[in-house]
Amino acid sequence: MIPFLHSLYTSTIVMATPLILCSLGGLMTYHAGIMNVAMEAIMLGSAFSAVTFSYLFSSATIGLLAAIVTGVIISLFYSFFVITLRANNFAIGIAVNIFIASLTLFLTRILFPGKDAFNSPDIKAIARLRIGTGVPLVDVLFFNFSLLVYATILLVVIVRYILYKTPYGLWIRSAGSAPTALARAGKRPEMIQYAASIAAGLLVGLSGAQLSISNVVLFSRNMSAGRGFICLAAILIARGKPFQTTLVAVLFGFFSALAIQLQSFNIPTHFLQMIPYAVAIVTLAVMEMSGRKRSLIT
Repeated sequence: MIPFLHSLYTSTIVMATPLILCSLGGLMTYHAGIMNVAMEAIMLGSAFSAVTFSYLFSSATIGLLAAIVTGVIISLFYSFFVITLRANNFAIGIAVNIFIASLTLFLTRILFPGKDAFNSPDIKAIARLRIGTGVPLVDVLFFNFSLLVYATILLVVIVRYILYKTPYGLWIRSAGSAPTALARAGKRPEMIQYAASIAAGLLVGLSGAQLSISNVVLFSRNMSAGRGFICLAAILIARGKPFQTTLVAVLFGFFSALAIQLQSFNIPTHFLQMIPYAVAIVTLAVMEMSGRKRSLIT
């Protein structure tokens, strides 16, 4: 029982970290008035860049930087259509997701002929924090995780502070809720939205790097596997509140980890893989029904 719980705990941390980072990025554009449907594409593209550049330069740091740059580029590409051209964000988001999924598959087959996945000992993983305290329980609970896991905890606090305690955060929220008032105050809502998109690209780019050069240290076809949509669901469930969004992302990470651990019990794999997505659908449905009941009462 103890090994199972230990493995479940570790897997939850590993699975939840990319979800938290991606959700934090989505929060930035959510408050700026953009429902970021392209987070799936940003995560996948960043995961590909992280693996490719980590392999080519034998450096996890360069892979991490490549993931961030890729995330920002894809995010700005999506935002150009949504902000400047006023295109439907859902239609453009789905199109960008399909485009990046096809592009990463094409590039994988070009750079690594004949493969839908790429793995090599030359891919450098993100370093882990290896500290031995001499207390086994402390070591198990708090150490031997990717450095991005610890950075993610700090980023949750930073994002919340920026959104609610700084003028920039006020401008972001105003760009989403009161763009006319923001314009009257001398700020350009479109520029604030672009700045939020850059921040989103950075954070979601980090999630792609965590996924591909920390969690598994490889790239495979469509390896983001719907995580961008799960993060969007987490944001909607938590109504855009950073701490609550983080908790929902951890919950989804837990169910993903549970699905992995239950494979040893000979439960069909495809059934287990649908658990996180089923939880997201059920939660959103319950929220919608409870919201309608409250509106009927009032």
